[in-house]
Amino acid sequence: MNVSAMLRTKVEMSLETRIVNLIDQDYAMIAGDKIRQMFAKDLVTIVREEYREMDSLEVGQVLWMGVHKDDWPSYGKNAGNTQLVPIALSLISREDIDMMMEGYSEREIREKRIVRLFTEAYQQDSLLSNEDVSILLRVSPTTVSKHSREFMEREKVVIPTRGTIHDLGMAMTHKKIIIKLFLEGHLTPAIARITNHSEAAVDRYIRAFEKVNLLKNKAVEYIHMATGMSRWLIESYLAIIREYTHDGDET
Repeated sequence: MNVSAMLRTKVEMSLETRIVNLIDQDYAMIAGDKIRQMFAKDLVTIVREEYREMDSLEVGQVLWMGVHKDDWPSYGKNAGNTQLVPIALSLISREDIDMMMEGYSEREIREKRIVRLFTEAYQQDSLLSNEDVSILLRVSPTTVSKHSREFMEREKVVIPTRGTIHDLGMAMTHKKIIIKLFLEGHLTPAIARITNHSEAAVDRYIRAFEKVNLLKNKAVEYIHMATGMSRWLIESYLAIIREYTHDGDET
């Protein structure tokens, strides 16, 4: 055990003792020594999970707070009751430097950094928004969105942003990729793996698409009344159908 780890262990033990003493003095209604010890340990665990020591960061990394990937938006949800996760992000990596030395354009390097930041956050059970990445890279959210959309359409993969995973905003790219994979004959488990979505979410998009496809010759207003789907979403699915019809693929 290194000095830093030893010091952290001592601090945590001291913190547990202080919590137990605080309960003894001011929260006597929490009865039983064992329960008090368990409560103290749980609090220390929460503190440890929510606090990331600066010495754990590597050169080129920054500490950031992202939304937990399982904390889905819902009615009444706001910044005050959204679960945040401390994460380490590689703002500058060796790959960036190598790309610069090899003559890659600033745009190509920026795209690589955008994808990396979203992916690193997701690997730590967290999601970043376009606004998060725009602040980190000092570019506009529109630029981040444009790079992400172009990358997903070109590579046929879904970048795990908060918008794509939590289905926020007006972006259609992830749904488009999911539907195209479905039309190409991929099964739900494979689509879920490729697109970083749950199988339930993939099936939900497929069912919605099939409803629109079944009624594609009807007016948008009729489809809206029949399915309850938004007109914008219906138009998006119809655009995919038209694209495949134009390419000669069957829907």
